[in-house]
Amino acid sequence: MSFLMKASTHTTRSSNGGEAVVLWGALYGALWSLAPGILSELLRRPGEAATVVFAGIVTGMLVSAILVPFIRRAKRGTVIVLGVLSLPLGAWIFGIVVSWCQWVVLRLTGTHYRFVMQIVEAPGSVFDPWRVACDYARGSTLTPLALLFIPLAVLTTLHLRARLLNSSLPPQP
Repeated sequence: MSFLMKASTHTTRSSNGGEAVVLWGALYGALWSLAPGILSELLRRPGEAATVVFAGIVTGMLVSAILVPFIRRAKRGTVIVLGVLSLPLGAWIFGIVVSWCQWVVLRLTGTHYRFVMQIVEAPGSVFDPWRVACDYARGSTLTPLALLFIPLAVLTTLHLRARLLNSSLPPQP
């Protein structure tokens, strides 16, 4: 436990900020997974909740890695625009990742979750990660929830930029 506490409080001062991307991407991804988890009631069963949180962590790391080259030297206004764009990108990636996570669980355990259903079950759903991804991207930006999600995406991106800039500083004596 103390190792995790030390790892979470460690501030990297390397020139690439790779640790910051992984750490903050995973942390914010896990937090962001609560939005679809709560709104779509995906956290009711422990196994399904695990796929949602895992997909959120993977998504957070991927979105952070995609953003890093753009936000490292970008001006604040550009970072804000990238934060807005990161919302549908992250929601789309989440839809793909959570669908495939649930497919793996189905193959390993035979347990069905929302995004992987047998075709014979009513109402008859087919495994379609692309549709799920598009639905999440559309739902995060074109619904009233966007009034909450867009500012949060901008704040998340600004915080990642601050962490990157902080990690690029030379070591302090």
